[in-house]
Amino acid sequence: MLSDLPRSEGAPLSAAEQTRGAAIADSEGELRLRVREQLMQGASQIKLVGSGGVSSPRSPLDMTTFSPAELTAAVAVAKDWNTYATVHAYTPRAMTRAIEAGARCIEHGHLMDEAAAGLMAEKGVWLSIQPFLSTEDSIPLTGPGHARMLQIVASTDQAYRLLRSHGVKTAFGTDLLFSPTILDRQGLMLTHLARWYSNAEILRMATAGNAELLAESGPRNPYGSRLGVVEEDALADLLLVDGNPLEDITLMARPEQSLLLIMKDGRIHRNRLA
Repeated sequence: MLSDLPRSEGAPLSAAEQTRGAAIADSEGELRLRVREQLMQGASQIKLVGSGGVSSPRSPLDMTTFSPAELTAAVAVAKDWNTYATVHAYTPRAMTRAIEAGARCIEHGHLMDEAAAGLMAEKGVWLSIQPFLSTEDSIPLTGPGHARMLQIVASTDQAYRLLRSHGVKTAFGTDLLFSPTILDRQGLMLTHLARWYSNAEILRMATAGNAELLAESGPRNPYGSRLGVVEEDALADLLLVDGNPLEDITLMARPEQSLLLIMKDGRIHRNRLA
């Protein structure tokens, strides 16, 4: 925030740092320190902000945040802890810089080009991307944030086509944060994927696929058991659906009607069968 500037060495914590929403770093040394602090506190993986964002008012989408050396330093600390770093990046330049620094996953990537998609596939890097089909899939934005969101919406179809054609490993996410109102769109956004995937592929991505990405945290993995599979000794996170989502994926957009039973780690949180 502008109220936190000018920032100098030894300055008080910013508003974002006080709420533990982020840690600010402006050099290779600070990056190493902040990453180590997060891992020491139990982080399973590290997210670095490598480019501008949609909802951040003073960081345009086309800018890159960290130098190659800075990103490499931060990623190296995550590797030393036997886990991985993921990088928030929208543009080909930011994505390429993160991949070359050793990031195992890119967050967003909607503005990717053919070369960036090919590099991800070559390196086996994951993409955690969100199927934004309209501004209704985002928190309400005005001014520059709204304009950036329109750019992301316009780029979403091309991004999914590129990652499909190159065989990029893809995770499902929505980025629906901070708003109880739009949180209800989680299941609807899952159904957006029907533009590019079969129903079976969609369900696999959101379960076994996401689990495979999280498992890259190795010994830092906090779950203590397998995710995304139905087998003995796996975590019992199960949904019982009234209908067959392999035939009708829109069932997942109507959880109040469709989900008869919700089980998390073996504990039942909702049971309409009773």
